[in-house]
Amino acid sequence: MTTKSVPSRVRLKPEERRAQLINIGLRLLTTRPIHEMSIDEVAAEAGISRGLLFHYFPTKRDYYVEVVQAGGRRLLLHAKAPDEGTPTERVRGIIDGFVSFVQRRKNNYVAVVRAAAGGDELVLEVFEDNRRTLTDRVLEAAGVQAPTALHRLAVRGWLAMAEEMAIGATDEVVTTHELVDLLVHSLEQVMEQFAIGRR
Repeated sequence: MTTKSVPSRVRLKPEERRAQLINIGLRLLTTRPIHEMSIDEVAAEAGISRGLLFHYFPTKRDYYVEVVQAGGRRLLLHAKAPDEGTPTERVRGIIDGFVSFVQRRKNNYVAVVRAAAGGDELVLEVFEDNRRTLTDRVLEAAGVQAPTALHRLAVRGWLAMAEEMAIGATDEVVTTHELVDLLVHSLEQVMEQFAIGRR
């Protein structure tokens, strides 16, 4: 009869431990709102004490914000325009990256959005920073120079629609390729509707 050995605690470098704790938080975030996430559970899964977790993150709120920031960085890493191409091709690159990321990590993405909707000012600020960055990327890729408040309003409204469609779309309704085509076309229509020209 064999006995199961208890895994020994692994000693990690500080940056590796921080990354491990954030990854655990991102995974747990898919099953509960962020403010219901147990710090004790995170620490136990990492094989460290609660006190050591607070060595890396001064407060529970700091930890929550870092987890949401990490989720946002992952999205922005994928939703980027290619360096070259026509405005339509560059916009398509952003949309394709955005849609693919959301659809591959749907539960995780919804959890991050839900965390932002929870009302915590710091978490909401992270979410707003991500939205501003995406808005700027779309406007720059589309060739809009010196964007106005109307430019930003139109693109932010379109981003909200794109997000909802990426979350809700299934293969039975629309393929990823078809959805990207639809979103590219709808952005062009939004720009025309709001008289947003490429200047």
